[in-house]
Amino acid sequence: MSQKKIDYHKTVVLIAPHGEPGKRVRLAKTIRIIKNQYHRDIAYWGWKRTPDETLGAHLEGIVESNVLLKGGGFRSALTRFYYLAWMLRVFLAVLWHAPQRVYCLGLETALPVWVASRLRRRIRYVFDDADRLVLLWNLPNPIEKMITALERKVSRDAITHIVPTLARYDYRTSKLYEIANVPEKNQVEEAISIAKPKQDNRLHVYINGWLNKSRGLELIDRAAEILEEKGCGDIIFNVAIGRMADTPSNFLKRCNVNHLGYLTHTASLAQYIANDVVITFYDPMIRINRYALPNKWGDAIVMGTPVILNEGIETAAPLMAAGMAFTVPFDDPDALVKLLLDLQHDHSQLVRARAAITNIKGDYKPFDEAIIPVMTNFLEHQ
Repeated sequence: MSQKKIDYHKTVVLIAPHGEPGKRVRLAKTIRIIKNQYHRDIAYWGWKRTPDETLGAHLEGIVESNVLLKGGGFRSALTRFYYLAWMLRVFLAVLWHAPQRVYCLGLETALPVWVASRLRRRIRYVFDDADRLVLLWNLPNPIEKMITALERKVSRDAITHIVPTLARYDYRTSKLYEIANVPEKNQVEEAISIAKPKQDNRLHVYINGWLNKSRGLELIDRAAEILEEKGCGDIIFNVAIGRMADTPSNFLKRCNVNHLGYLTHTASLAQYIANDVVITFYDPMIRINRYALPNKWGDAIVMGTPVILNEGIETAAPLMAAGMAFTVPFDDPDALVKLLLDLQHDHSQLVRARAAITNIKGDYKPFDEAIIPVMTNFLEHQ
């Protein structure tokens, strides 16, 4: 991207510890809304974790891509130490440029921006807390309490503190604002227009997004293997992976796995119509996973697709209470196989689940509608 001199009085500075904002669904939605609905240019300041990342240079609306930090990857032993360097780099960059409007993803970004805003009072920021930091890591209790105390201050002084679910927080401030992970209205309309219905009577199971051991890769792979060994051709796994780690060598090669490759969010939404269920697994032994609120749930609700999830996820209670979700233990591939075979043999369960989704769909606002009060205050008021 060719760089030009940026007017930080008018441009929104969006800072996130990611190198590919277009592949982070919530982040990509925010960028589109700022550009298309509020007609603001965006300077993206990010963390280039791997050499191939572009920092959103190809995304409409981003007029500057600034690398604040390089290296560290995603799950290396040194990644946590890189977060300290990230916070320092964010603080120095924000303090130097003093942009008036900063959109921060995560406490690791919002905390140094908050400190800079104490020194440069014109800095105003939104704190978008997609994944709560103290739930991501196992920290000693005194350190967790200290971080939580700082988090409350950052929340208190933000224009808005956006969270996908209030269930993750053991405190409240006047700035906390819940926005569920639901697609934008025009994305849903476009997805419906390009979607193709199922072409056969097999049970089509959709798997998308990040997939690794903590997100059920071993469970799904073993279930696919069992079905493969049974010679069951009535169940097909349609797989669209954003990022895969800990990959069994045979998973994508199995005869009952249809690899769709990488899909845009709109194309991924369209796949919900072509599938009977979508799988979302999160290892409940990991603390943050018990409070998961993935985009896949919002996508499933608006597209009318039942969900298969694992037991032990507290934030899934509304989905189960509504009757739109089926559950299995996280470590029991035989239970998953049994459920899939039951759904294949008895489609009435799917019919009831889809009817349940219809009953609750109206409770979920599109993301672009839900965020209007935040963006109006952030972008239209001084």
